[in-house]
Amino acid sequence: MDVRRQWHLVAYDVRDEKRLRRVAKVLTGYGARVQYSVFRCFLSSREVERLRWELQRVMKKEDGLLIVSLCPHCLRELRSRLPGEAWPEEPPLYEILDGQELSTSG
Repeated sequence: MDVRRQWHLVAYDVRDEKRLRRVAKVLTGYGARVQYSVFRCFLSSREVERLRWELQRVMKKEDGLLIVSLCPHCLRELRSRLPGEAWPEEPPLYEILDGQELSTSG
């Protein structure tokens, strides 16, 4: 089984407010919001298919969905205006959040 993961840019256009919230909730489980209707997700091909299946259950035919796979070369060429928004080739598997602000001073 191939479990290689890569970055995907997921954009959507949902015409109904209730479905819009449901789509955003599904995507929150797969990645991080980049803009209002755009997420970045680090997924395997199997996870992409699972995401498509979950979104198909929420979205209607009039809604739009775009999932773009980003190769390592695309990532190097990616330009972002958001400071600290790196797209590492291998992001951490998990992140521990304790609800407190982290201090960067020693």
